[in-house]
Amino acid sequence: MAPMLNDMPSDRLDALIKHPFHRESGERLVGFIKDLRECHSAEDFVTFQRALLLATLAANRARAERSRVIKRLRKGQPLPADAPDLVVGDPHDVEDWRLESDVLERVGRQLRSIGDAMAWRAFGYDRRYILALRRNESPGPMTLSKEGTVHEIQFAEQQWSENRDFALLHDLTDCLRIGDVTVFHDRGDEQDVLLYELKTNPRRRESAQLTRIRLAAEALHTGGPLPGPDKAVLVETGVPYATHLSVLRDALGRAHEEGLKTMRVPGQRGLLALDIAAAGNRWDAEEATRQFHTAYAALLRRMRLRGQNICFGSGDSAARNTMAVPWGIYPLQPTQCAGLIADVLVFTVTLSSDNLIEELGRHGLDAEWVLPSGTEMQTVKPVVIIRGHGRQVTMARAGLEQLMLELSDLQAWARGMDQLLRRGRAGQQPWPYFADEYKVWV
Repeated sequence: MAPMLNDMPSDRLDALIKHPFHRESGERLVGFIKDLRECHSAEDFVTFQRALLLATLAANRARAERSRVIKRLRKGQPLPADAPDLVVGDPHDVEDWRLESDVLERVGRQLRSIGDAMAWRAFGYDRRYILALRRNESPGPMTLSKEGTVHEIQFAEQQWSENRDFALLHDLTDCLRIGDVTVFHDRGDEQDVLLYELKTNPRRRESAQLTRIRLAAEALHTGGPLPGPDKAVLVETGVPYATHLSVLRDALGRAHEEGLKTMRVPGQRGLLALDIAAAGNRWDAEEATRQFHTAYAALLRRMRLRGQNICFGSGDSAARNTMAVPWGIYPLQPTQCAGLIADVLVFTVTLSSDNLIEELGRHGLDAEWVLPSGTEMQTVKPVVIIRGHGRQVTMARAGLEQLMLELSDLQAWARGMDQLLRRGRAGQQPWPYFADEYKVWV
């Protein structure tokens, strides 16, 4: 697995971000985001998916070629005669090949992030579908060496040529992990959403994957449990979704001019946005780091936060979290969305645990922060317990990450938690969804 950006030495990080493949990918991301926003008909989506498929297969093939070279060099063997051209560095240095492989791993994730944005748009920005279809292991990189991939592509083309239906290929995404293909079939004023698990061997018996498909469908349409062992269910809050993402758009715009910008977000939150290129034009690396820490410390002083600081950042997150809304559909400029995907734009949001508890208390809920001070927030460990209406719900990292990175309106979110407790059932883990969410992302 390629290392996280935070784990890389500064010189390697700089070489990765400035690599020609990474720069080309950043430019291509802008085009994909612009094109996706023009997708309205089945034909639009089919055309878009074909372009994304070609780019994805090319990136994955290029990385596989470099992995083959790395294995040979590590064994002390010579370069293969058909080795690809190394774009930057010494072709006999395994570390230069590793760098290029890491760049292509990032490019592949950036393209899957675009695939996630395509999925969200195709599903009408209905978070329920993502919550239901994400609950499985990743199938790995999409490649034509897999018999199933070829079969899925042929199926999608057949759906278009015979029925004029758009068939979304799940392996182009990170967030759709149950089933192979979703077909969107228009019936006048209505649309059928059909989930397919494709078999290359028709004599195979019903698999665990088919069971997960059945459970996902029941969760979406009859309120049954989501796939998985945790007895999770979707719960409609009925509260209209609201965010303060306009503040993020403004902060990123100012950071493009000034290098970095801090702003306050309604709900006692602090936002810091950094434009790496703009900062690099103003300061050297050491001074840019100092400016970042100085600005962040000043922001926290202005906020006068009490309790534990809750901080989430955008960095290195593209196609790493199946629950996260992809940057490609954020209501920002296409260049800003692409910058977040490629990590040349980053932001952090900070809130205090006391402010969170107080907001819930204003809505009649009894909330308790249970994460010990100084403890790192884990994926499934409880962070806050919320009680009301004779019930309680435990929140972990994922719920807070959504609240923070989407700059959700804190009052609307607290009203949603109140309704969640009113409507939840004992013995079930509720996953809330809000009303009219498409109005935020469309």
